[in-house]
Amino acid sequence: MKKPNGYWTYERCKDAALTCNSTSELQNKYNTVYVKILKNKWNFLFDHMENIKSTKGYWTYDKCKDEALKYKYRSEFDKKCPSAYRKVLKNKWLELFDHFERIGNKRKRLIYVYEFTDNFFYVGLTCNMKRRNNQHFGIEKSKDSSVHKHILKTNTLPKLLIKTDYVDVYDAILLEEKILNEYKNNGWNTLNEVKTGGVGSNNIKWTADRCREESLRYDNISDFMMKSKSAYNSSMKYGLIDEFFIRKKSINNYWNNQELCREESKNYNTRSEFCQNNWSAYNHSSINGWLDEFFPKNKKRGE
Repeated sequence: MKKPNGYWTYERCKDAALTCNSTSELQNKYNTVYVKILKNKWNFLFDHMENIKSTKGYWTYDKCKDEALKYKYRSEFDKKCPSAYRKVLKNKWLELFDHFERIGNKRKRLIYVYEFTDNFFYVGLTCNMKRRNNQHFGIEKSKDSSVHKHILKTNTLPKLLIKTDYVDVYDAILLEEKILNEYKNNGWNTLNEVKTGGVGSNNIKWTADRCREESLRYDNISDFMMKSKSAYNSSMKYGLIDEFFIRKKSINNYWNNQELCREESKNYNTRSEFCQNNWSAYNHSSINGWLDEFFPKNKKRGE
């Protein structure tokens, strides 16, 4: 039965929203409430809904922090709220992991730095410092090593500094970049020729989850393929490349609602402007035949 005007107050809208686990469920059960929330900009009443949590821009630093504090272990965080966990990894908000208790993990790396007297440095990670030292300038030295090249150029040997104990490999990846940036900010010149984050010469078993975490370090497929080839190859075998790099423009048919699209269209003066700035809302409006209503032909917006 239709409710009288003024029935849906803020409190009643809040109570109705809390009974639903997604915006689509709210639309189906209480479409009037859904539209009322949007119109009054009470979008925070959607925060508990899973599909909202997966939308772009939802996971701010503070929301990730609040979510991370709910868990005791990092693996628990990853399992129960993967969208927030991936956001933390992607933005390298390493401090949000500080409270987690450590559990056993055989995959460990330490961070080291070579410092030259001419203010050049190299930062890396390894599971075997003795072997890595030899690869740079010992009996196993590589001609491609930027450290070895700088030794030949300057005729000086660098000072080796061990920056961390052996830590979980993914913590080490984040720490390596953090240390590199600290040196650069302090005026040092880097000898690192490629992006930090390689895990050294020992192979890691690239499970689907680890491939997913690794893919978050790269903006496109070509960078992923060139800079983390083994993870890329494993991702190809699992058939996960499209999932990692094709960003869906619409989540759970979010824009498949006429009132929502109408409100969004009011932000633009023309159809082309609407299309350029919010393709998903424009596309749903076009498919459903709403564009003529939003942008009447031969009539300027605002008349």
